[in-house]
Amino acid sequence: MRHLFFLLLLATFAPGCGAPGTPADKGVQSGEAANLETIENTTEDGYLERFSRRKSDYARHGAYYKLNPAGQLIELAHFENDTLHGERILFYETGDTLQIEHYQKGSFEGNYRAFYPGGKLELEGVYVGNTMDGVWKGYYESGQLKEIVTFRENEENGPFTEYHPNGQLKAEGYYQNGDKEQGLLKLYDENGQLTKTMDCNAGICRTVWKAK
Repeated sequence: MRHLFFLLLLATFAPGCGAPGTPADKGVQSGEAANLETIENTTEDGYLERFSRRKSDYARHGAYYKLNPAGQLIELAHFENDTLHGERILFYETGDTLQIEHYQKGSFEGNYRAFYPGGKLELEGVYVGNTMDGVWKGYYESGQLKEIVTFRENEENGPFTEYHPNGQLKAEGYYQNGDKEQGLLKLYDENGQLTKTMDCNAGICRTVWKAK
């Protein structure tokens, strides 16, 4: 079964930095302020980058903003010693929030959330040591829970549950070493009735019971 998790993971790793129109730079000590300068740069495709950097070594330090050619904020991040550190927010061109990420010295660490246009939550989970870890949840645009998958070191490893758009149970099973079903897999119809059970080994499944 295919999931939206890795598609969004690819988008998460796209390079980027920041955007304008937010509170003062976090983590900048008063003694450091005199050593900071504000830089504005227009990219080849017309996007404006605005950030603070140290005069001594030109390392980005503090808030980092990025705006599209229309002046819309599309990214807001925070740097320490030229490295992403803290919260990073990406925005749709409409201004709606696309993703909220957290970094610890350049690595993913902490809560991650992705949103549909309009603001409904699409995906949420936690990074530990720069990897997807623990329980991740995906949602339909209606807000209904779509799936719950257990991750370990960026791969699906552990129990998973899927739901139909009406909230009824769709599937439940276990993943091992990625998107490969392992062990007993149960499938349900839109009324929540069990329709089939399958025995799976490394993603290859055979039906062992089917409703008549």
